[in-house]
Amino acid sequence: MDISTAGSPVATEVRSLTGQRSRPAIGRLLRALGPAWIVMLADVDAASVLTAAKAGTDFGYAMLLPLVVLIPVLYFVQEMTARLAIGTGLGHAELIRERYGFRWAGLAVGTMVLIDLLAYVAEFAGIVLGASLVGVPAIAAVAGALVFHSAMVLTRSYRRFERITIALSLALFAFVGLAVLAHPDPAAVLGGLSPAQPFGQPGYFQLVVATIGAVVMPWMLFYQQAATVNKGLGRGDLGGARAETFIGAIASELLMAAIVIAAAAAAASGGVVATNAGGLALPAGLAILASGWARILIAIGMVGAGLLAAVVISLSSAWAWAELFHWPHSLNLPVRAAPAFYLVYLVEVIPAAIVALVAQNLVNVVIDAMILNVVVLAIPLAFLVRLSSDRELLGSLANSPGRRVLLWAITAGLLAFGLLGILGLAP
Repeated sequence: MDISTAGSPVATEVRSLTGQRSRPAIGRLLRALGPAWIVMLADVDAASVLTAAKAGTDFGYAMLLPLVVLIPVLYFVQEMTARLAIGTGLGHAELIRERYGFRWAGLAVGTMVLIDLLAYVAEFAGIVLGASLVGVPAIAAVAGALVFHSAMVLTRSYRRFERITIALSLALFAFVGLAVLAHPDPAAVLGGLSPAQPFGQPGYFQLVVATIGAVVMPWMLFYQQAATVNKGLGRGDLGGARAETFIGAIASELLMAAIVIAAAAAAASGGVVATNAGGLALPAGLAILASGWARILIAIGMVGAGLLAAVVISLSSAWAWAELFHWPHSLNLPVRAAPAFYLVYLVEVIPAAIVALVAQNLVNVVIDAMILNVVVLAIPLAFLVRLSSDRELLGSLANSPGRRVLLWAITAGLLAFGLLGILGLAP
């Protein structure tokens, strides 16, 4: 019997990743390293940091269990993008257009871009907030971020872009140090993994849905598939790409958990709020910690998260538009060879950078946007499941019947949670 169809999809994936079917060599993992790691770390953006910090502030360690549950969900969703890229050599928007037409592709891209516009504001506001914690003026922080953002894609080298973003992603591990400095109670942390969740408390279910929206975002689908194509990975790299996606999913949720733990521990201590910058004000849990070394770690984490996400989200959007309209869109091309692609990337963040300088407190707006994310995600995700189940398209790389059922269940479950969150209903 083919092991890919034996047992449940989860068991099959675990066997594959742990080497029972084929253990990828370190060299294969290193060759594949880039698309999945970058998108998973960029997933911990300023909006996600805010959502996790608010969850820890308001409900202690209770959000840790949902974060653990979301690891396999995140993996299974993003693994499809790598498999489609390797099997077809096409990005997500391009593939939807080829199989279902321009209108459907336009719908998938358009809904993603609407969410992206608010995400840009959150990223630049997060950069402003992080910089303000170490005394950097807002205008200087935004100007520096825009210069960095532009320079990232003007190198005419995808490999160089990838190396810089991987290095930048390490800044986010400042949140792990922050969690340690918060001195959490180990017993309370373990208690957060209890199935007894406070669903009856007002606002908790909405924060769970917002956390889902902060963990699985529409732009992630477009980015990983396009980046895998740009990197030139082939079928021999699938094992490495899967392993990288799995490791990235764990790292992403580890960072989210670190933020929850830091905020929960600080809120439980009853400390005094140390800072409360305007625009993207810190939830009380993090604000209590914002002094001494913890203040520097928050600044590093916030600026790193905002910079990385701004670059990755705007690149995913530029790739999607270029795929939709069949524009040249490789980072290995000079500007004159792909002017529309580079123009979209460079210009689309500028309005958000301006708004971030004058915005009022965005915490509630960001939480609402994360809830909306879950509903918007259903459109590209449904295409992703259909495309990755198409044997005519992928052959042996297509979803097995069991995996297909699992993926449709994940899609339906995410949509249901999103709708309930929007309607303000708890189960």
